[in-house]
Amino acid sequence: MAVGVPVSDAMRKGVITVSPDDTCDKALRYMVDLDIGSVIVAEKKKPIGILTDSNLLERVFAKEKDPKKVKVKEVMSHPIRTITPDTDVEEAMRIMRDLSIKRLPVVDDGKIVGIITETDLITLSPALFEIVSERAKMRSEYSTQPEKRFSGICEGCGEYSESLRLVNGVLLCEECAGE
Repeated sequence: MAVGVPVSDAMRKGVITVSPDDTCDKALRYMVDLDIGSVIVAEKKKPIGILTDSNLLERVFAKEKDPKKVKVKEVMSHPIRTITPDTDVEEAMRIMRDLSIKRLPVVDDGKIVGIITETDLITLSPALFEIVSERAKMRSEYSTQPEKRFSGICEGCGEYSESLRLVNGVLLCEECAGE
């Protein structure tokens, strides 16, 4: 099992929320002032929906509705798909791809703690590429020198080890290799 990067390492923590009874005009002002593409719609600190710039364009402005009169709950996307802070970034990308969404709120114990967006993932991609390249290089070294040991993160348990070795194409610590 490969060790992944948890969403908590890549998410944005400052999440703007609005009430479902707020007007779209209020939400839009937040979005413009803060240069963000969405706000989370929450009741009692629990996310119930998301209002995106696309929602506003398609459901308010394209239909020539007055954003000062339209309530957020009338045009928000819901139900909302969320993930937890320990969700792997790769899983978050899969969810976004499969659901054709650009943003995933991160929820811990029912409360919103962050959000991860396509932009965050694109920014993270070069770093992930470096990690994957380094792992490939290590595997190459292991395959030519199977007795050689290195330090790093065990792909079985996720713990740091001074003595990793390649077992069936997976880098494992002594404990995981013995199982």
